[in-house]
Amino acid sequence: MLNAFHKRLRGRMRKVFTWKFVFYSLALPVARALGPVWGDWLLGRIGKRAVSLIPSEGRRMRRALAAAARSLDADWKVDQVFPLLAANRARFLARDYPLDVGPDEQVLERFESRGLDRLWGALAGGKGAILVGSHFGAHIAGLHWLFRQGAPLRLLVQRPRHVSRYLNHRFDARGWHPQSEFFLRRNLEPAAAVERLCRARAALRDGLVVYLNGDIPWTGCNTSGGYLLGRPQRLLAIWPLLASLTGAPVFLVFCRHRPGGRFAIELEPLERPRPGEEETAVADYLKQLEARIALAPEEAVAHLLWPCYESRGEDPSEGPEHAPTTSPTRRPASRPEPQPARR
Repeated sequence: MLNAFHKRLRGRMRKVFTWKFVFYSLALPVARALGPVWGDWLLGRIGKRAVSLIPSEGRRMRRALAAAARSLDADWKVDQVFPLLAANRARFLARDYPLDVGPDEQVLERFESRGLDRLWGALAGGKGAILVGSHFGAHIAGLHWLFRQGAPLRLLVQRPRHVSRYLNHRFDARGWHPQSEFFLRRNLEPAAAVERLCRARAALRDGLVVYLNGDIPWTGCNTSGGYLLGRPQRLLAIWPLLASLTGAPVFLVFCRHRPGGRFAIELEPLERPRPGEEETAVADYLKQLEARIALAPEEAVAHLLWPCYESRGEDPSEGPEHAPTTSPTRRPASRPEPQPARR
């Protein structure tokens, strides 16, 4: 028993000396207590300071920005965007922690939103709705906002970690179509994966909103190929399949950080893909994502820096379960103009 106690104590002591403990258990409670403006300032300072302490990381970020600018034919200057990207690394890691305060009104007033009325109108049709998100910007804060708005949301994603008490409470809630039965895992057995899809279809038939990320690199079936920032990717493509099967309306969701601890979220209707149009739907989605990155590269922390988005050199048309049927055409390296989603 004494040995077991010592082992647990050593494990906890090791945890104390990790950056996650310092950031999530010490820094974030302080940032939340400071309020939106000063808390956001503190997160920005933490992000910049962390990068300055690791010169190799700063060089990697500059290379990623330069490569993305070439791919998008963007006119941003790396020296100007670099400090914004460094500051946003801490904000990105903070997820929705700063929103774990007070009543709904206190949180909702920190968001500028566009398109929510269209979502409510679509739900009135009785077919539910599909929201296609990404890892761009303040994506977890966007989920927090949707829950606070009262959207009947079910997430068909891997369970987000290091999130607010509010979100964890929503994730663990029981009742009708419980969220815990929708979460994905990389090691899901085929039968369990099919069960998740059936649950999502049932939720849509019952008029709920199913949220998926469209930018998840994946292997196996239900994937589509495309290019993101000039790199070939195979991405999980469940959302166009669900949309074509159920007839549910589709919305793109993007959420950005704004100065002073505020956020801007937009819901953009997307033309519902028909059966066999999965590749086209994913390509349209990637164009919309790249347009946002071109306008706000400092929000693309994940797409610029996460190893899973680095090119592996494979042709995206040649997935593990799919033989190529047509030769993919590479996009010309031109800057994507912001445009409405295909309707």
